Amino acid sequence: MLQSKGAGAKMTVYIEYVLIDNVIIDYLLLKATFALTGNGYSKGRLLFCSFLGAVIALVYPLIAHVKFISLMVRILSGFLLTLVANVYPSKRAYLLNTLIFFLLTFAVGGAIVGIYNIFGLDYSAQFSVAIMVLPVWVLIACVNSTIKYIYRRKDIEAFIFKVDITLRKKTATVRGFLDTGNGLYDGENPVVLCEKKFFVDFVGENLHKIKLKKIMVKTVSGSVENIAVELDQIKIYIEEQANIFNKVTLCVADTVGDGYDLILHPAFYKENSDERIKQVEKVS
Repeated sequence: MLQSKGAGAKMTVYIEYVLIDNVIIDYLLLKATFALTGNGYSKGRLLFCSFLGAVIALVYPLIAHVKFISLMVRILSGFLLTLVANVYPSKRAYLLNTLIFFLLTFAVGGAIVGIYNIFGLDYSAQFSVAIMVLPVWVLIACVNSTIKYIYRRKDIEAFIFKVDITLRKKTATVRGFLDTGNGLYDGENPVVLCEKKFFVDFVGENLHKIKLKKIMVKTVSGSVENIAVELDQIKIYIEEQANIFNKVTLCVADTVGDGYDLILHPAFYKENSDERIKQVEKVS
């Protein structure tokens, strides 16, 4: 263990706790950094750098009284860890990863200080490992969840189109998500799905003028009959070009997802995998 004497007081720092704290925290910070920038990484290199960072951290108490040297060691160690932890395609990529590593480090440091101050904990306590790792783990979990959400939204947005649906001269402009999992047909008509509230709002005053039907829809809990209606027309806009379809059925679903109003049928869509060009396949 390390011992340092202050103004009439002695603080004991256990080397094993410093090592464990820093190995875990540095590993999580480096992992979060590369997750944010989209860089691949080797777990072995991350673990090696985590041990390297922990060893450097042992030096801090010995030079803490020399503020300038202590600050330089902290800064240079950050540059060193990100340099050794990965291989970068350019200097710019290396600097970006280093900047994010520093930002995450500051955020985690603030969270750790906040937790210790709120609960009045002693920084030299032997249970410091759990207390210090907790905010880091929470931060990394939030980062990972955010990244997954962003990439999921990005993938979804590529298949969301502006759509005009018309029934009895009433037209609504909505967002439609083209879902390849929607293989539902009403006879020969492809089916688009919407939530019940949207269906009622859109059909609304025309309920007594139109012929409703029921379609068997498969769900996780089984098959159910949902109300539906044949639309007069549907327009799907791809690159500002309107693609018009007739003989399309609008059917109620339990839920269609967040960020769009309709689940479109894959029959509306054809993708050229060589040129990655989206185009509509006529169905009527």
